[in-house]
Amino acid sequence: MRLVGVSACVPKNIIKPDLAYEKFKPFDVDRIVGNTGVLQKREASPGVTASDLCIAAAKPLIEALGWDPKTIDAVILVTMLGDHYLPSSAHRAHEQLGLPDRCMVFDMNLGCSGWTHGMLVIQGLLASGGIRRALLLCGEMVTGFMKPYAAELEHRSDLANTLLIGDAGTATALTSEGETSVRAVDFGADGTGFGQIIVQAGGSRYPWTPQMFERREEEDETRRPIDLTLHGPQILAFAMKRVPGLLQSLLDKAGWTRDDVDAYVFHQANKFMINFLAKRAKVPEAKLLMSIEEFGNTSSASIPLTIVTRGGAHLERPTKWATMGFGVGLSWSGLLLETDRITTVPLVEI
Repeated sequence: MRLVGVSACVPKNIIKPDLAYEKFKPFDVDRIVGNTGVLQKREASPGVTASDLCIAAAKPLIEALGWDPKTIDAVILVTMLGDHYLPSSAHRAHEQLGLPDRCMVFDMNLGCSGWTHGMLVIQGLLASGGIRRALLLCGEMVTGFMKPYAAELEHRSDLANTLLIGDAGTATALTSEGETSVRAVDFGADGTGFGQIIVQAGGSRYPWTPQMFERREEEDETRRPIDLTLHGPQILAFAMKRVPGLLQSLLDKAGWTRDDVDAYVFHQANKFMINFLAKRAKVPEAKLLMSIEEFGNTSSASIPLTIVTRGGAHLERPTKWATMGFGVGLSWSGLLLETDRITTVPLVEI
């Protein structure tokens, strides 16, 4: 599997944390900003979906690659919130991008490790020989669903998620043509922690009802069953336990040292966690790429968004990448990649 292109799309609407000063204590706001490192993020307008953002990212990338859309054999869309209960949002991307009838099309419901998991799935499809070119679309637009719009922020329990989580969509172009970019892969899961990052309501275990939108006391805060709940200390402990070992496993498999890697790209969970993980994993600070300050935590889109916006000269020259996703599930996965040149386009804004 060769990685040949990456692109990203974000909403034009920029949200900064100072908007919360009028409703909340500055100390509370500043503490969240200090921990997350998010100085601004993007919010999509009502009616915009994850698939809209991914499609907007994919169209110029396909053109820049010079690919005939009819030669694309698979499109996988990773998101936690599809356009509809059914069909999958990937089928809308298939139609909008003009892909051929003979095309593998489906969604993956996954968040933080979605890009790295999706890469592994497409690697298997390409290795089967039945697919030659594929698109991995990763995007999230949970504003107004799992957390309120910043302008509608009223409750202290919503403050952290509203300031942290941003909207974005990305496209990654992969092919079996040419030498593989993959040097090592690893992955894992811990289902005992499935409740650490969770939206309680909306599935078959807790179906849609009017009560989903009613606030109730939960851990000394008022929260709706439809809201995203993050258990920060437990998630940090999970990441500290799994991510350094994930990196070491990848390096051992590839026969690389930490100095061999040119760029490290972690899932952009929050700045405190990324810095702590980098220190624990002995990652050279100068090689650590971060976009969390500008775009917030964009779930499965965060790694490719960081590559596009922070990759710089690495996109133009031979580069060794260490990419690692971790979070909801609980899940983790990583790839060591070696690229010669990655086609990209200027950041798309809609």
